[in-house]
Amino acid sequence: MKHFKAVKKMALYSVAAVMGMAGTSAFAHTGIRDVVQENVAGYNAFTITHGCNDNVELGSHQDIIAMSTVFPNAADPAMAKIYKLTSTGIQGESVPDLSDDIVGVLPGVGFTKLGVGLVSGGGTLFANFLPTLDSTTAIRGYHTWAGPAPYSSAPLAEQVTSATGLSPFRYGAIQFQTTSCAKSLKVRIAVANWCRRGNRTKDLGDRLDVWMGHTTPVFHDQRTMPRAAPYDASVEVPYWPTMTIARDLVANPLTAACNGGYDLSIEPADADIDTFLPIPGGQYPAGAPGAKFFP
Repeated sequence: MKHFKAVKKMALYSVAAVMGMAGTSAFAHTGIRDVVQENVAGYNAFTITHGCNDNVELGSHQDIIAMSTVFPNAADPAMAKIYKLTSTGIQGESVPDLSDDIVGVLPGVGFTKLGVGLVSGGGTLFANFLPTLDSTTAIRGYHTWAGPAPYSSAPLAEQVTSATGLSPFRYGAIQFQTTSCAKSLKVRIAVANWCRRGNRTKDLGDRLDVWMGHTTPVFHDQRTMPRAAPYDASVEVPYWPTMTIARDLVANPLTAACNGGYDLSIEPADADIDTFLPIPGGQYPAGAPGAKFFP
């Protein structure tokens, strides 16, 4: 019996060691569950597949205790970055707004047609959440968290094995202009998975995972990013949690002049990410009763 326990314990340590050496490559990144079809409103979800890890030190994966998100749906088009993508998905020319491509988007106005809404009840990762609202009261994202009292929900335990958590949201029906040559719109969403709290942890690489394609003035620790080295968007495709809205090429075909069409991407600007992605200090989070997330 002692020999069996020793072998079992050694096997467990071996699994943990392999996971540690492999780092984030052993797990899928936080992403979006489904491709969305044109002209169909519905529900989607973030897929959270592993806990926080220091990409440089390759430490153990920490349990996720909170999550925050930012969508590229500001009324001000300057608060989003839009690009035409090459056939290989590389970032090409920038586009000022989506008025030439999406029905209902006006020139000089942002992608407010995205129609983001929150979902409560069964199937959510954590029972506790608050929307993040901008000055127009539009939902720009949300914070969702486990505990502390008086709230009760468990963290997403990811230290040794990985069980995917789902954090759902609602989206509106998006229609492509018949004159547009866009065959899809890739909606890139900034996500932060939080695994530690308190000022004493702010310099730790495994405090959080930040899922977006580049650093910002606030989120500037490369260890917390999808990989330890920066992306060069001019030569490679950066990693973002991405909801692809696919054009209905039967009901809304491309014209011959489109020559096969192109894909578009839209992502929140740095200023919006730095405003809405942090979980605010004060009550956990601000506006909710309970212990502080950040002292």
